[in-house]
Amino acid sequence: MQMNQSTRSPWSWIPTLYFAEGLPYVAVMTVSVIMYKRFGLSNTEIALYTSWLYLPWVIKPFWSPFVDILRTKRWWIISMQLLIGAGLAGGWLLPSLLPSICRHHLPSSG
Repeated sequence: MQMNQSTRSPWSWIPTLYFAEGLPYVAVMTVSVIMYKRFGLSNTEIALYTSWLYLPWVIKPFWSPFVDILRTKRWWIISMQLLIGAGLAGGWLLPSLLPSICRHHLPSSG
């Protein structure tokens, strides 16, 4: 009895992977341009600020070998999640801890 197994090339999923990798970039850029326009920034300022958002993709070839060499990928994922969580918590707590500094930098709600 012969089993008919269809074999797919492992390269067939690569286009889907690159498409999925680009989705967060498109979402971040689209939302940031809309947000900056509503803040009243000029097109030149929007171009400057959104170009900084592309930086992680630009420097990926430089920092990815260090991720592979220094520690395990699991360690990097956990430590980066903790770092991002600490950054978000700091951004949430900063206005209440330093109100005199933050009131000059945050847009007023009224």
